[in-house]
Amino acid sequence: MSTLQAVPYRCPFATGQRVFVEHYASTLVGQGVTLALGAITGILAARMLGPVARGEYAAVVLWPMAIATFLSFGINQAIAFNVGRRAFTVSEVATAALTVGLIQGALSILIGLLVVPLALAKYSPAAQRLGVACVLLTPALILGGYPANLFQGRQDLLRFNVIRTAAPLIYFAGLVGLYCTRRASLTLVIVFHVAGWLIALVLGSVMMCGILKPRVRWNSSAIPRLFHFGIRTQVTNLANYFNQRIDQLLLSLFVPPRQLGLYAVAVTLSTGVTVFPQAAGIVTFSRGSSQPREDAKATIGVSFRASLLWLVIGGSALYVFTPFLIRLLFGAAFEGSIVACRILLPGTLFIGLNQVLYNGASALGRPGLPSYGEGVSMAVTGIGLYLLVPRYGYIGAAIISSIAYSVSFLIMLVLVHRLFGLSLRFLLLGGRRRAGWMGN
Repeated sequence: MSTLQAVPYRCPFATGQRVFVEHYASTLVGQGVTLALGAITGILAARMLGPVARGEYAAVVLWPMAIATFLSFGINQAIAFNVGRRAFTVSEVATAALTVGLIQGALSILIGLLVVPLALAKYSPAAQRLGVACVLLTPALILGGYPANLFQGRQDLLRFNVIRTAAPLIYFAGLVGLYCTRRASLTLVIVFHVAGWLIALVLGSVMMCGILKPRVRWNSSAIPRLFHFGIRTQVTNLANYFNQRIDQLLLSLFVPPRQLGLYAVAVTLSTGVTVFPQAAGIVTFSRGSSQPREDAKATIGVSFRASLLWLVIGGSALYVFTPFLIRLLFGAAFEGSIVACRILLPGTLFIGLNQVLYNGASALGRPGLPSYGEGVSMAVTGIGLYLLVPRYGYIGAAIISSIAYSVSFLIMLVLVHRLFGLSLRFLLLGGRRRAGWMGN
């Protein structure tokens, strides 16, 4: 009798569990590969270029990418959300996304040609030319992500992760080749970086056309709906991106390239512990968007607890071994990054936890919610950089960045508690609904 009762109870549970675990596994692998490649390429670039050229590289790449992010309008998340909710067909969403993407690409070139030469005015002529070249290729960066988001909306996270790891993989392969042949230069390093954007665009387009087979289907409501969701997400995206990049962007304007290079290495190493929270956030959004509200809240709780455990263990280990890792991986020239890396680690923990809460808020239909915390955090960062950087340089930037990330997390905790009932107790200990997060 008990056996017969167990069958209908456990089968849906097992199915939901398997799907959730598969999503976590593929996304964790994809995020792990992306982060591992980023860490290795960061090491290779630092070793080949040295602190000064590493700082120039950061400035050349950051400004065009910041412009592309500014113009993204949250369309990436809007594509996944609308496909996941089946608000439109894949063909209608793909047609609308392509139309918007072409306009975004044209604007990114126009704005980039005005901003980047001014931002890099104090850098070498070679760095300035490379900055302009990156600007001309930003349309590939923007359009390259949209095919992946179509697969994300279909909950095909395997192909989503294949596409999004293409760019860092190409960059990695290029740097390995340069390192082995001893032909490294700032120009060649950046060439392989932007080549990754182009390869990702081609690969994503081929996979999209071959598997999803979208047709040109114009729906006059599709673009407004993408923007309706995307603009709310964009506020959070911009605040989140610039809150994590404003330190390097401003340092590129006010400190010598060597200090920017040391700080960039500290950021690269300290963010190494965020691999799991970023993967958890992606899965939380993809899974939660298609779940009932209570199940989505339970999904957020599971991701939060798993991420916290990972961050505490990984962050503690990284703090202890930072001096050894800096000297071993980047070389003695980057010993100045040790203190900055350790200062950034507490803030990195809060960045990781925020990734889960941000994606959870989007899954629950409030994509603009995190903008409040990020907005305050960005203001704290801007004021703090103004006060500390002139006196303490990149160390001052590390101090204020870690404080700002903490402020953003505390604000987000208050908001998710008041609006969704996600108390800190629930996030840390869970509730009575133990299996809801795994249901279909």
